[in-house]
Parts: sequence; structure tokens; C-alpha cells
Amino acid sequence: MSTAEVWQDSDAALVAELGALETRLHSTWAQMLSVVAEIDSQGTAATVGYPTTTELVRAVGRVSLGEARARIAAAAEVLPSRGLNGAPVEPKLPATAAAVAEHAIGPADVKVIRSVLARIPPHLADQTKAEVEAELARHARTLDAGQLAVLGKRILAYLDQDGPRPKDISETRRHLSFRDRDGGCELVGWLDREAAEIVRAALSPLAAPRPATDTEIDLRTAAQRHADALVDLAQRALQAGDLPTEGGERPQVVVTVSLAVLRGRIGSASLALGDPINADIARRLACDAQVIPVVLGSRGEPLDVGRASHTIPTAIRRAVIVRDRGCAFPGCSIPARWCEIHHIVHWADYGPTSVGNCVALCGRHHKLLHHSRWRIDMASGIPEFHPPPWLGGPPRRNPLHLIPELVRTRQ
Repeated sequence: MSTAEVWQDSDAALVAELGALETRLHSTWAQMLSVVAEIDSQGTAATVGYPTTTELVRAVGRVSLGEARARIAAAAEVLPSRGLNGAPVEPKLPATAAAVAEHAIGPADVKVIRSVLARIPPHLADQTKAEVEAELARHARTLDAGQLAVLGKRILAYLDQDGPRPKDISETRRHLSFRDRDGGCELVGWLDREAAEIVRAALSPLAAPRPATDTEIDLRTAAQRHADALVDLAQRALQAGDLPTEGGERPQVVVTVSLAVLRGRIGSASLALGDPINADIARRLACDAQVIPVVLGSRGEPLDVGRASHTIPTAIRRAVIVRDRGCAFPGCSIPARWCEIHHIVHWADYGPTSVGNCVALCGRHHKLLHHSRWRIDMASGIPEFHPPPWLGGPPRRNPLHLIPELVRTRQ
């Protein structure tokens, strides 16, 4: 496809071309590694006047010294080599090598895999390292490099749960100071990880963005919200002697929509202040909501107001959270306490409110599922996400919340 022809293509054709080009980049990178390995094996650098293969790769590719070293190291670990007798030797990272050979992953993915494997505690068996490499290579086919790095970090934390030996007793280092500054106080302190997690858990429900109206955006930064949350937390503790929990009532968005619009997905609904929203947005908001049925007369006057009913009972919410442990969308690291519950088959379409028809999603991915062609199926009681046709690939699960099931240490 020439540059002149690109503007004439459909959205589907453009996306398909983008995917094909990405695969071609992976293919070119794999071929480059093969050439680098052969140059290193034959000692070509010395023949053409360079002291090392690294310097030659750096000069030819006009890349940094670190990048040149990374290419040589990657070639040594993901490509087969020859032994002293000329017999072929399997790659050091066989699962990663297979993904590279299939042009399914690129340099960023290999860099993450090598980095994670280099940080595995030395006392663990080689079998454990092989299992970790295989898991990372498998998920590198569907996760981006950033998400793969998060997965690797969590695997490392699971493998070495004790962590490094502390340099000092944590409790003796905790401190919090109030310093007079600019007409107020500057807070300076340090908390160990356990104490910091306790404070964050208490501040989390109070530090969420809180728009003054349904249409106003909270312009506070995250730091400003946490400062306001700390003051709010102290006020509540002083007044009530108790702290808010995230198991309480969720923030409310009032939506008025007819059942016909909700089921048909065509039409509009309105928010509390009268602002219109489309049926798809109303459907997403109603996915995990408190519903109050209202019977209207011919002139729109309320004739009967029923009792509020929750579409997701507490017991089902807890069961879904226990199963998914966080946002179930592939590659998402959002924890369970920030998730909403999504009906795979919407209750307005007579989908049951059951554990098998519900999945935990963060707000961003909940919106994506309602407005894209991603599809969820249940496989042996676990949600699997089928990508839209233009993205392709196999069904996917989120490994970021399931580290113990992914890696079984054999010490």
C-alpha cells in the first residue's frame, strides 16, 4: 500500500495494514538478530577494523552503546547456536525464541523478559526460571511491553515474598512532621509499605474525583485530592469516631430512561440536571446500579414509585471480586476495590444477575466493553475476552491478578 493510497482506505483496511506492518517490523528485527549473531560468530568486526561486535553494530545501526549491547545479548539468548563440534544448540530462552521466530513479539517485549529473568532470586531452581520465561513469552503475545513489565514485577514479588532484608526496623523510621511554610503547614514523613497501604486504603474512597455537578469535571490534581481526603478523613474520625469503608454506597449518578430505550439501545436518557445521554451510556450506567421503577401516566406524571432494588446483590459482588481479584480485562492492573460489576448479558436483555454472568471491570474498560466489539465468554467459570475482528488473536485472560496460579515454585 503506497502513501498516496492510504487516505482512500476504509477504517478496517487501515487497521489491518497497521497490524501487518507491526508484524513486518518484528520480522525485520528477527532477521537483524540473525545477522548480528552471524557477525559475532564469524568475528567480522575485527576483519573490518572494529575492536568488538558491539562497536560495529553501533556504527552500522547508528544506535546507542546500550542498544547495540542489547541486540547482541538478545541474539545470543533467542537464537539457536552451534556447539564446539558444530552441533546445533537450543536457544537459552526457548519460549521467547519461538515467539520471536513467529514474529509475534518485538524488541521491547524481549527486553522486558530478559530483565525479569535477570532479577529472579539466584536460589530458585532452573525449572522455576523456565516456567517464568514460558509464562512471560506466552503473555507477551497479547500484552504490551508496559503491561508485561507489571506482570513480571508481580511474578518477582510472588517468588521472593520476603523481599530484601530490611536495613532498619521499619517502625523506628516512621515519622510525620508539620512544618510552618507559606502561611500553612508542609507535611514531611516516611511510612513503611504496610503503614502506607493502610493509609492509602483509608484515603482511597475520599480521594476519588468529586464533581460538583453531573457535568462539571473535578480539576484537582491527584495530590490535591489526597490532601483534601486527609482532612476529610480526620473530620469524620473526630465527629463519628469511625471511618468510611468502600463497602458502603457508591457515588450516585441519577439517570432517567425508559425500559424500551434501555433494551433497544436506540434513543436517549437524561441525567439528574436534564442533560441528555445516549442509550448506550445509560445502558452502561445501569449495568451495575440501584434501580427504582416508576410508572408514568399519559402526561408523564408519576403514578407509582417502587422500591429501590440493587441489580448486583452484595453476595454476588463479593463472589465476583474474589474470583477476578481486580479488573478482569487483559493487562489491566486496577485493584478490585475500584471496580464495577458488568453484566455479560445485560439484565435489560434478561441476562441473569449471577456470578457466571458478571465480571469485575474498571471504569475505563467497562466503558470499552459497552462501546466496542470486545466479547466476553465464560470458560470453566473464568471470563475470557475475545478481541474484535480487526484486532484478532486468541481469547485472552488477565494474568496480572493471578500470579500464584501462573507460577508454581519448585524449590
